Order: sequence, then structure tokens, then C-alpha cells
Amino acid sequence: MIGSIALMMWPATISAQQADAVGGAGIGLKPTADGRIVIERVAPDGPAAKAGILPGDWLVGVDRWAITELNGPQLVDAIRGPVGSKVVLVYVRGNAAPVSATVTRASLGAAPADPPAQPSVQPPAPSANPVKKPTAVPAAAKGTMRFTLQTIKDPAANNVSAVTFLLPQGWQFQGQIVWLHQFSVLANLRLRLWDTNTSTTIEWLPMQHFSYTDQLPGLLHPGDNWMGGIVAAPVTDPIQFVESFWTPQALPHLRNRRPTAREDFPGIARQAIANDRGWQAQAVRLRYAFERQDQPWEQDVCFTLAYAPVNAGVAMWNVQRAYTCFAPKGGLDARASHIKAVIANVNITPEWLATYSVVKQLQRQGFQQQMADTAAFGRKLQEYTAHIRQLGQQMHEERMKSFDRIAESQREYLGGVETYNDPYQRQAVYMPAGYREYWVNQKGEVVLSEQAGYNPNVGDVNDWRKMERRDPMRQ
Repeated sequence: MIGSIALMMWPATISAQQADAVGGAGIGLKPTADGRIVIERVAPDGPAAKAGILPGDWLVGVDRWAITELNGPQLVDAIRGPVGSKVVLVYVRGNAAPVSATVTRASLGAAPADPPAQPSVQPPAPSANPVKKPTAVPAAAKGTMRFTLQTIKDPAANNVSAVTFLLPQGWQFQGQIVWLHQFSVLANLRLRLWDTNTSTTIEWLPMQHFSYTDQLPGLLHPGDNWMGGIVAAPVTDPIQFVESFWTPQALPHLRNRRPTAREDFPGIARQAIANDRGWQAQAVRLRYAFERQDQPWEQDVCFTLAYAPVNAGVAMWNVQRAYTCFAPKGGLDARASHIKAVIANVNITPEWLATYSVVKQLQRQGFQQQMADTAAFGRKLQEYTAHIRQLGQQMHEERMKSFDRIAESQREYLGGVETYNDPYQRQAVYMPAGYREYWVNQKGEVVLSEQAGYNPNVGDVNDWRKMERRDPMRQ
């Protein structure tokens, strides 16, 4: 399961007076050429100085987030907060081991304005996660729509191709794999796609495992990492889950808002726990309404909550398949089939899944510290190259066998999306319904047309082949 834990935290308990005053840690940060974030300045007698932080230390974590998981605005938001609230800064001095310091935020006088809490039309591109523009393709004829095949590579895993997806023409994206070696969910996908014309945006949300017990009073606290999961009592109300876990940071503009609609997907819930005996799950879509620049917007938050049977007083649960999409009011329904097709075609590669499996084995063997070192992590994975390649082929074959089951579930879940065969990759592709012609070329680009008899091979050097409709209910 993938996504990102970068924006997940427990909301601090603060007073109404504190909530009106934003404070900070009293530090100035500077990125370096090797990707580190150095603490360049420390305010005299400021919160960080009182906690023992010095200029020249370099920041590696904020609360439960690694620095690599946060872009510039998110890092600022993570450090800032209500005056009197606390934030944990994890830093390294010289070649010593990381040290954590609990800092009480204080008012530091005039400061630059915080980044807007509501989603922007054109998401900023963090330096470590550049915006990707689609490869140029011929202009689409009237009544046609083009998709280009995009790939996200994972530098930490020897630059293996990790994720592939189809990007509609006129859209942009930014994305990366984030490794979380201290958690049982070892990696998450951070992916955001947006239409430059309509501002319609799709974004993957943080996903994580949770654990809870009342058998260890005083030893475990909400937000602790216990057995690879965040300590939290099971939340069975999806609306409450959004309010508690995502509105503090990931979805601040939805704080204290009630959804205007809810839709449940029992088919997706069953699929999520198909191999887990005794588990229960619920898959939902919650629609919210909010205003941005005095204009009405709407947002869907889609996710699955799964719960294990309580065993010896221990409760295990998780959130998975989590993403959100938002647009000016009416935009989500108007472009529903295209949004669903984009979501359905995001695939994790067998090569990366094999790498993930090997890393999971290393974690069980106690390699967490070595895995936290990017260079050592890469060298360790190289030792397993042949095993990863063999495991990847095995996962590819298993994935091919499961296409029918996945396609059936996707059709039940998505609606307005039809399944087609890609003659090049020999796998299922999910396309918006309602077009007459569906074509794909050897590059993985797809073109749809409302015109009967449309042939993209005319005037194009690519070898376009027609995709045939596939019945996902067949055996």
C-alpha cells in the first residue's frame, strides 16, 4: 500500500487564544547541494536555542516526518504552529547519531506569511520533487483525448521504475516514493496530478498502520511508534478519521466541515481484506464543499479503513487506498470518468514490488539504521539484484493472473470506466466510457476519439493499434 505519511500527525491540544497566535522554533534553514537541510541560524534565547540546537546542525525530522517527505511549504507548516504548542525536531551534529529535541513554539515577531492552507491551482514544485511536464505529442483533433505514459523512478532503490500511470494531455504532475524505514508501511507514494486549464487536482493521501492496546498504561502514548504502527485507538467513523488524521495538515481547509455526501463501496472493502481472515473493512467516498477565493469548490476524499480482530488486548488497523480530488464546484462530476480512469491506471511495477519485499526482509533482520542511510541502502539493495529480478518476474506473473479480479472490482468501484486490452503490454487498461475509438502506441500513449473510424496512424510515425474492449466478468 502506498501514499505518504509525510502529512500525518496528532493534533496538539491548544486553547482558542493560542490558536490565534502562530509561533516557531527560532531557526533559519538552508538547503545544501547534497540535499541536506542545515540549521543556518538559531535565534538567541529562542525555543531551539533553549533546547540545545546550534547553528551547523542539520535537520533530519520534524515530529514523525522525515525531512525527505516534506517540500518547502510543508516543512515551514510542520515547524510552525500555535504559540505554546510543542514540536519535536530531530537533528544531527557532525557524525553523531540523530538527536531529538522537544521545542515549545514561541512568538518570534513578524514573519513571512504562511503558505495558503487551501490547495493552489498550480501546486508549487519543491526542488527535490520537480514538476513533470508530459512529453510533447501531436495536437489532438476535435473530439479526441490523449494520454501519455509517465513513470516515477525511485532513486533510493537504484533508480528502478516504481510507478506508471497515464497522464491526460494538458495535465502536469509531481511525484516520488518516500521510504519510512521506522514503520511497518515501509514506503508511500506522494503523487499529485492537476489540469492546468480547469484546476482539477488528484492527490494521494498519507497511509499508515495503527496499533493500540490498553495493557501498557503509562508506557505508550498516542502518536508513538509501536510495533511499526502509530499508537491510536481504532477509529470506525470515516468522517472522524478525516477530521483527526488529515485535517490537521493534509486537508486543513476541511477542518470542522461535515461531508455533503457519502458513498460506500463494499466491493473494494472486500478486496482490501480478501487475504486477511477475520478482518473487517469499509471503503468510502466523502464529498466536502468549501470556498476558495470566494468561489465554491468541492472535494472527494476516498479511502479504506481495515480492522484486524482484537487479539490479547491488541488492536491493529490501517488506512489504505487513500486519495483525494478537488475542483471548482461541478468539476468533479463533469470530469468524473476521466478522473476515475487516471486513478485506475496508477500501477506499481513488479520490479519495485520485488525491491519492497527485499527491504521488508532487511527490516525484519534489523537493518533499520543502515536503511536510513541512503548510500548504504542502495549498496545493500545491489547485493540482492539477482534475487530482486527473479522475484519481480514472479510478481509479474502473479499480477497477470489477478487482472480479471482487479478489473471486476475496479468496474464496480469506479463506474463510467471501461476495460480495454493493451496489445503491446498485454494487460488491462481502464478508459473513460463514451468514446468510439480507443488506440495505443508502442510508447504507451493512448488516444480516444468520438469519431467513428478515427485512425491516429494517419500522419503519425508511431505504430498505433486499436484496443479491444475487455469483459472483466469473464473467467
